[in-house]
Amino acid sequence: MDKKLAAVLLLIILVLAPLGALAYGYINFPDNVYPDKEPLRRVLVKVPYRGIEYKIALESYNTGNPLLDLNLTLRGTVHESMTLIVGDPMFRNCDPSALGDVCIWRTRTVTEIAAVLSPVFTANRYWYYIGKGYDENESMVKAQADVEKIHTASLGFIQKVKIGLGVVGNKKHLLVLLKGPAEGGKIDRIYSPKEGVIVLEATSEQTLFAEVLLLKTIIASRVK
Repeated sequence: MDKKLAAVLLLIILVLAPLGALAYGYINFPDNVYPDKEPLRRVLVKVPYRGIEYKIALESYNTGNPLLDLNLTLRGTVHESMTLIVGDPMFRNCDPSALGDVCIWRTRTVTEIAAVLSPVFTANRYWYYIGKGYDENESMVKAQADVEKIHTASLGFIQKVKIGLGVVGNKKHLLVLLKGPAEGGKIDRIYSPKEGVIVLEATSEQTLFAEVLLLKTIIASRVK
């Protein structure tokens, strides 16, 4: 084969292969977070908050027990890292003067869920290091240092590609995704579509916040 032609073909392959991977990941993103089948079980929970009762569905796609699904996803595997997707990129620099109450509620929701998930991640890492033979003090120091492995990101193109490719949202890298009305939330529900992924979906920002409060209660319940 002509050397110039070979060089051109190699260049094309080097360019098209990454583009193909990006396209595949982006297209495959919905399949990794939004189930296209009916849940094994759906439980409706009422969450009272500030005089309003929010009705939230807990859906199971793994064990048939939604509470067990969520606890196993959060506690059953010691993840090496975690990514919290806070929503649409418009929330990246949330300006109340431009977005109003939507921005205020989403900021509260993100702050609350970060406060809920961080201790769980740290505790899992602590027991991981205990199992590796470190003493309690060493394990705590290492677990606290692992907080830097908790990432917060918006649901932009690159994050969708990572999720679609399975780089984020697996047995090593936990993904927690917030899907409110700005992201097309159509159902008030919390579910784990597969190992390493938890989605909080809501039709209003207030309900999304209530879902975080519910998740906090579920985590505290330590369902086995």
